[in-house]
Amino acid sequence: GEDYLDQVQRVIAVLGTPSNENMTFIGNEAAKKYIKNLPKRSRQNFATLYQKANPQALDLLGKMLVFNPDKRYSVEECLAHPYFEGLHNPEEEPLAEDPFDWSCDNFELTKENLQNLVYEEAIKFHPEDEE
Repeated sequence: GEDYLDQVQRVIAVLGTPSNENMTFIGNEAAKKYIKNLPKRSRQNFATLYQKANPQALDLLGKMLVFNPDKRYSVEECLAHPYFEGLHNPEEEPLAEDPFDWSCDNFELTKENLQNLVYEEAIKFHPEDEE
């Protein structure tokens, strides 16, 4: 979308207007009010939108593209879906025993810090340009 409000409208145009129950994860009351004030939309049929798509792919898409993130299929559920039959091998897809430690990313997200991080990453590919 052109901005975050346009993005919300585009999502709702396909997924339909969410119920109050499906908006419980939204903590911002102004955002809930905005969504409630949009014109009511019905969920689009993926088979109509993607007429040549594999029916199992459409089924999986419908389970992943759900407004409420708590109701979306997990990665494990997606991999076990019939669409991936023949590709999915649980023995070769180990699950992490512990959650990934993102502490290496503990920094204050400011424009200057982000610019420095992008610069440092870019310089790894072009060390000759380092000042």
